[in-house]
Amino acid sequence: MEIQEKLLSINPYSRTGEKLKSVKQIVVHWVGNANTSAIANRNYFESLKDKHIYASSHYIIGLSGEIIRCIPEDEVAYHAGNGTVNRNSIGIEDCHPDWEGKFNDATYNSLVELCADICRRYNLNANNIIRHYDVTGKICPKYYVEHEDAWIQFKKDVANKIGQATSEVTVKEEGSDEPVRKYKNGSTREDIYADTNLTKKIGSLSPYEECDCFGIFNNRPMVRYKVDGTSNYKIGFAKWTGGVK
Repeated sequence: MEIQEKLLSINPYSRTGEKLKSVKQIVVHWVGNANTSAIANRNYFESLKDKHIYASSHYIIGLSGEIIRCIPEDEVAYHAGNGTVNRNSIGIEDCHPDWEGKFNDATYNSLVELCADICRRYNLNANNIIRHYDVTGKICPKYYVEHEDAWIQFKKDVANKIGQATSEVTVKEEGSDEPVRKYKNGSTREDIYADTNLTKKIGSLSPYEECDCFGIFNNRPMVRYKVDGTSNYKIGFAKWTGGVK
């Protein structure tokens, strides 16, 4: 298994250099951008330091099965939408050829190999591998949320690689050990921003609208809110901390 080292620059957003507390889990993601390459997604993470957006992952696996390491395994990546999980897990983003979200054989096989390798080195098993969905409820990785049987098979494939009995493989129930907090807006419409300095508006919350809150960064709540008139969600920063429950 070959890993390309293309580390992000140290910056306050996508790679702070903060050390992991431990490695208790592996969190699997889809990149959410069909038919894009691993290096393009790595470069996107690199660009977030200029946009003041918190997002990154330790690894990205491409459509040809190539594996890029963006952040060292002993550092925190912002991938799970939950501070506790981020500080105790390794995040892997996976490219996908279309919007169905199923990984092709090359990507899938590299993901199995990488997860098995991480499990061996940190004394984990297949039940320590979770989806982003299992942390926040986000539909990520899409195909493996919508097709539970495919997710179970993936975990069994990793279990086979590390010598774990496949009969022991289970699927984590939705939700993490640390519940996601809620944010409730006040009586007026509130703008949501891409950065904690509140320089770029990306949306807004209606009066009394409720949404998920993944923590407070630089005194700004990070919220996940629904885009008006759609079933899509965005993540951004609110100005008012009083709405956090």
